[in-house]
Amino acid sequence: MRWLDSLERRFHWLTIPQFPLFIATANGLIYLMAQFQPVFVQSLTLDPMALRSGEWWRALTFLFVPPMNMNPIFLVFWLLLLYQISQALENAWGEFRFFFFYLIGASATVIAAAAILHEPLGNVSLNTTLFLAFATLFPEFELLLFFVLPIKVKYLACFVWFTVGLSFLTGSFGTRVEIGASLSNYILFFGPDLWRAARLKWEVYRNRQRFKR
Repeated sequence: MRWLDSLERRFHWLTIPQFPLFIATANGLIYLMAQFQPVFVQSLTLDPMALRSGEWWRALTFLFVPPMNMNPIFLVFWLLLLYQISQALENAWGEFRFFFFYLIGASATVIAAAAILHEPLGNVSLNTTLFLAFATLFPEFELLLFFVLPIKVKYLACFVWFTVGLSFLTGSFGTRVEIGASLSNYILFFGPDLWRAARLKWEVYRNRQRFKR
């Protein structure tokens, strides 16, 4: 991606060292603080009305609000998985590209919430794109489903894509906007390559059909 190479040369300083560790640690700290002060989390979520009234920090803090209804034990494994996936992406792309991928998804979510939906949005969809990116780069990597059953991430990604597509088709306008915003980073990074691969497969299929005739 030449445009991304150009951006990296100009804005290589736009990054946060050890950003994957920062993401996981921030999620864990907010979860711990919320156990002692549950109301605290309400001041961190992406509420467009509060954002417009001057609570600008919400455009950043919502990114690190973990699933508050998750069991603490499962949360630990979720944080480890989040860190592992993020670290793998950073190792594959470099600090700038990983940070830029995250920045695009975060910015699109904020814009969708404030300019289009005018309703709160969370970070679940953004974290989902991290997993989808990981599965695209490392499809053969195995995860332990329910901590016992090994399964390749490409199969989990198929299930995730199915649920995302089903939500887009059957969901409300707000759901579709949220999904579109969250996938903007994935489409920008992987869209051209996936399109070329799909066209190549189609050409191979058509040639085989002609040969059979």
